[in-house]
Amino acid sequence: MRPGATKRIVISGTLVALLIVAGFGNQWVYEKSVDGDADTLFKWYWSLLRIAGFPLWVIDKSGFEDTVGSGVQTRFVVAGFVAFAVLLVTVALLLAFGARGLGERAAAFNALLLGWFSLVVGGALFGLTMYAIAFSDKEYEGARGGSGFEQAMSLMQRGALFGIMCGWIVGVAALLSYVSAAPYTGPRAPYAGDPYGPMPDAYNQPMAYNPVYGAPPAGNPTGPPLPPQRPSYRPQTPHDAPTTIRPA
Repeated sequence: MRPGATKRIVISGTLVALLIVAGFGNQWVYEKSVDGDADTLFKWYWSLLRIAGFPLWVIDKSGFEDTVGSGVQTRFVVAGFVAFAVLLVTVALLLAFGARGLGERAAAFNALLLGWFSLVVGGALFGLTMYAIAFSDKEYEGARGGSGFEQAMSLMQRGALFGIMCGWIVGVAALLSYVSAAPYTGPRAPYAGDPYGPMPDAYNQPMAYNPVYGAPPAGNPTGPPLPPQRPSYRPQTPHDAPTTIRPA
């Protein structure tokens, strides 16, 4: 694993997921896609736009009611923001845990798949959170028909479809983040030092007195030089001579 790659993948992937949901999932894009259904030439475009805008978050409830033609409850607005947060947390956690297992072999391609998969799971959990907060009451089940499990699976499928269509963008961000990280080169060898040893500090060495080259430097004794010391010598005395032991 390259050093710093996990942090880069998590930050870039989560940021890209935030921009995707903020850009395509707002109520104004949804309103535009609903108004474009009358255009038969680009109907496929508006259908794709509605798929990309499934992680829907609403700010102006009154304006959104005019688009859908029915009242919008406050818990639907709250559910959109809570599910938005769940999606981002899911993407960040999957990227963080998955990036730790990336090796050098095929790691870039695995990072692409990891980012793609994280948005698929995040989109599915977005739909499940929306159902749990906004659509799990009996009144809604009776109006839409079908059991609560079927409706929850339907919302999760829409969220997963959103991740399949837009998750490759998060995958590309994770791939580029991994490639931009410096490769791991192993531990550095310890510094062996100068092969010739440390250089002597000529400025801190004491200067010896040399009478040949003139006066001594300042701070040294200025008295006359002492004569050279000679080894003491004395003549050999008779008692120092070796004695011969005669046999008796």
